[in-house]
Amino acid sequence: MHTISTPFTLLLGDLPTFVRLELTRLLHAEPDLRVVGCAASATELVTKARRLRPALVIASENQLAGLERLNRQQPVPVLLYSPTSALATLAHESAQLGIYDCIHPLLGKDHPNFTTYRQYLLKKIRSVRMPFFSSPLGKQSVISLPPSGVAVIGGSTGGAQAVETIVRALPPTLTSAVLVAVHLPLHFTESFVRRLRRATALPVVVGRPGTILEAGKIIVAPGGQNMVVRSVSRGPWLSWHIDFTTEASPVPDEPSIDLLLQSVARTLGRHALALVLTGLGRDGTLGAQSIRQHGGSVIAQDEASSQVFSMPKSVIEAGAATSVLPLNEMAERISQLASQLRHNRAASFASSTQLATR
Repeated sequence: MHTISTPFTLLLGDLPTFVRLELTRLLHAEPDLRVVGCAASATELVTKARRLRPALVIASENQLAGLERLNRQQPVPVLLYSPTSALATLAHESAQLGIYDCIHPLLGKDHPNFTTYRQYLLKKIRSVRMPFFSSPLGKQSVISLPPSGVAVIGGSTGGAQAVETIVRALPPTLTSAVLVAVHLPLHFTESFVRRLRRATALPVVVGRPGTILEAGKIIVAPGGQNMVVRSVSRGPWLSWHIDFTTEASPVPDEPSIDLLLQSVARTLGRHALALVLTGLGRDGTLGAQSIRQHGGSVIAQDEASSQVFSMPKSVIEAGAATSVLPLNEMAERISQLASQLRHNRAASFASSTQLATR
């Protein structure tokens, strides 16, 4: 818990010696801020973050490789000390490394603009404090991480049991968000969510307007509503949230798998994965085609493990399936693709930042 009487603690990364000393001096002059340590290497950064549990890390571009590991093992918001504007152009990728914002090179105390810089720096630091640590219950909030990708699971007849099978096998370290759309009446939504919660340690919630997509979160579309995904700005990076739409669905069933997949394809492109499970009809086929057109992947359930093969068969016959898998292999594929996307984005951000500094 961080209150006025308890200093907001910071861990400094591999910063130039002058910068580290001046930052420590400047921050210790503030009664609510305290530097608790410094870390010279990526390994030391993770080790000290786990031991000291700082509220914020200020790291340099030299430690980008260690931030992805830090984000997985000891999630903590990071301010990147950077002379470039790479963060602005790679905002979403920076979020995957836990980078909340960046700060410009330090000005010496004799510089005519030092007072302005000091105010700018303290504002950056204190702006991190509010969204990550304020809580009406007085408890430290858990940092919500943006997902490395989004997996959409759609089904109809037999779909509820199939989704439960997949969710039960998902790892607790999953970095993608999972959206579930099964043709069920509204009054079955809550009981379906309770079943999924018993099957997994991952958080499972009913989708509501404004629900943010987060790493490892499973969001279930309520019956009788057509759920979609829209872009939203959170701090310096782009994220996504749930919304409902009155747009006409290509099929009469609700929630519409097609509308959900089409919205995910538009907002996430190649970072989207669609899984079309057992069910009657053709819902999911148009959405699967949209996912493929935008560079994403589509998995159709095979006939042997489907209770009703109509929906996955339609996707296969339309040429929209990237692969056809039995139900018991789908959770592993979700995890593999999520991990691949996470590493690709971390590598992309590190490479692009290094180019920007040349």
